[in-house]
Amino acid sequence: MTKEKREEAVAEEKTKRKKRERIGIASISFFAALMDRLGAAFYGALINGFFGKLFSSYSSIQKRFEKGFCGGYLLGINRVRKLFHRGRVFLASKIETGFFINKARKIMKYFCSLSLGAYGYYFMFFGIYTAVVYLIKYFIPGLGEADIDYLIVGSVVATAALPMTFSKLSIAASVKKSVIGNMIFQGAFGLSDESFHNGIVKTSKRSNIMMFLGLITGLLTLVIHPLHVLFVIFAIVVLCLVAASPEIGVLISIILVPLLSFTKYPTVYLCTFILLTSFFYLLKVIRGKRLFKLELLDIFVFLFGFVIFCSGFFSAGKEASFSSAIVTCSLLLGYFLLVNLLRTKKWIKRCVFALVGSATVTSLVGIFEYVFGEKNSQWLDTSLFSDIKLRIVSLFENPNVLATFIVMIFPFAIALLLLSQKRNEKNLMLLVCAAMLICTVFTWSRGAWLALIVTSLIFYVFYSRKTFRFFGSLLIIIPILPIVLPTTVLNRLISITNLFDSSISYRIYTWLGTLGMIGDYWFSGIGFGNEAFQSVYPFYPYSGMETAAHSHSLFLQILVGTGVCGLIVFLIVIFFNFAGDFGNVFIYFREIISIEVFHLMLCIESV
Repeated sequence: MTKEKREEAVAEEKTKRKKRERIGIASISFFAALMDRLGAAFYGALINGFFGKLFSSYSSIQKRFEKGFCGGYLLGINRVRKLFHRGRVFLASKIETGFFINKARKIMKYFCSLSLGAYGYYFMFFGIYTAVVYLIKYFIPGLGEADIDYLIVGSVVATAALPMTFSKLSIAASVKKSVIGNMIFQGAFGLSDESFHNGIVKTSKRSNIMMFLGLITGLLTLVIHPLHVLFVIFAIVVLCLVAASPEIGVLISIILVPLLSFTKYPTVYLCTFILLTSFFYLLKVIRGKRLFKLELLDIFVFLFGFVIFCSGFFSAGKEASFSSAIVTCSLLLGYFLLVNLLRTKKWIKRCVFALVGSATVTSLVGIFEYVFGEKNSQWLDTSLFSDIKLRIVSLFENPNVLATFIVMIFPFAIALLLLSQKRNEKNLMLLVCAAMLICTVFTWSRGAWLALIVTSLIFYVFYSRKTFRFFGSLLIIIPILPIVLPTTVLNRLISITNLFDSSISYRIYTWLGTLGMIGDYWFSGIGFGNEAFQSVYPFYPYSGMETAAHSHSLFLQILVGTGVCGLIVFLIVIFFNFAGDFGNVFIYFREIISIEVFHLMLCIESV
C-alpha cells in the first residue's frame, strides 16, 4: 500500500470515529433530554395534581384552624389570652424573686468567677486524696477492697490538673480564649459572648475553698467510686448548661441516643434527661425568655400521647404497660422541644450535625466490630447464610435497631454532602456517607437496605428535577448488579422472597396472629406496650408461634395496642407531617425535610 493510500485510510477512519462519537453524544443527549421531559411531566403532574395539592395543604388547613372555633375562639379570645398572660406574669415574678433562683444565680456567678487555677487545685486535691484512699484500703482491708482503679483515676486526674493551677483567668475567660472551648460552647452550643466574663481572680481564699472541696470529695471515694464522683460533677455542669440554654439539652439528647446503650436503663435515662430539659424550657417560657407555639399538628401529637396514656392505664399489661406509656409520653415531649426550640437555621444545622456525628461514630464502631470481631451466628439463619461472618450491633443491642438508626439519619448526611461548598467538606462527607453505607451493609438487615434505597430516591426526587437522569442510569445498571455485587449481599437480597427463611416466616406468622387479636380488639385495643402484647398473644398463636415480643409492625402494634382511634390519630400526624409548605422547607436547608422523621422517632421510641 502506497503512502497516499495509507493516509487516505487513516483520514477515513478518523472521519468514521468522529461520526460515531457524534452519534453517541447525540444518543446520550437525546436520552438525557427524554429523562428531563419525563421528569418535568412528573413534577408538573405531582405539583398541580391531586397529591400535590393534598401534600401542600397544611398551611391553608392551619390558617382555617386559627380562624375556626378551637384556634380562633378558645385559644384566641382576648379574655383567655389576658388570663394566661396574668398567670404567666405572676409566676414569672415569683420565680425571678424566689429564693432558689436567686441562690442559683449567686452560685453560678461565684463558680464562673473562679479562676481556672482554683479548679486545678480542686481536681489535684481530689486526685491526691483518691490515691490516698486506695492506699488506706490497701493497708486496712477492713475498709473495703483496694481497687487499682482508684489509684489510676487519682493519678491521672491529679497529673492533668497540675498545669491548670498556674492560670489566674476566670473559668469563663479561659473557656472563651480556648480554641476547643470556644468551638464547643459558642460554636456547637450557641452560647453568646454575654455568657462569658473576663475577670481575673487575685485572692487566694477561693483556691483554699476549692482545695477543701477537693479533699472532701476525694475522701468520699471511701464509699463512692471516683468515676461516679466525676460523673456527678459532669452531670451538674451539663444541667447548668441546659438550664442556661434548653437548646443544648436537645443536642445532648440526640448525641445520647446511641451512647446510653452502655448504661443499664438507657430509655429511663434518656426520658429523665428530656423531662429535665422540658422543665428548664418551661421555666424559660414562664419567664418570657422562650416562646411556645401550638399548631394543628402539635395538637394531634398531643392527642396521640393522650391515647397512649389511656391505653397504658387501661391495659392487659397492668403496671408494666402503664410504665411504658409514661416513658413514651415523656419521650414525646422531645417533639415539642424540637419544634419550639429549633427555629433558626443555625440551630437546625447544629441539630443535623449532632445527628450525623452520632451516626458516624456509631457506624465506625460497627465497622470496627465487623473487622475485628469473631464469627457469630446470632441473629442469623445459619442454614441459609452460613457464609456471613456476623451481624454487627455497634452501640445497640440489635442489628435491626442499629440499621434503623443509620437509615433514618442517612438523608441528613446526603444533604450535608450536597450542600457542602468546600472540597475538603465534600470529601469528609463522602467518607461519612461511605461509613454509614458500609455499616448498614454489615447489619445484614434486608429491610434497612430497601429503606435506604427508597428514602435516598425519594430525597433526590425532592432535591432535583434531574433525578430522572439518575433513574434512567439505574435501568442500565440493574442488569449488571448480579455481576458487581458480592455473592453474600446478592443472596441476602434475594432471600427477601424466601418464605422458608426463619426470620421472614416468623414475622408473617406473628402478623397473622396479631390480625386475629385486632379482629377482637380493633376498637379499644389490648393496651399499650410489649407487656400487654405478650400477655394476650398466646391466645392467638398461628402455626405454633406461641410467643412473640411484639407484632414486628409499627402500624399493627399501634392498632392492636391503642385501637382504631390511636391508629387514626397517628396517621393524621404522619399526613400533617408531610403536608407542609416545601418552599419554606427548602429555604431552611433541605435537611429539614427529614428532621420531622426524627420527631416521629421520638414519638414511637418505646412502641
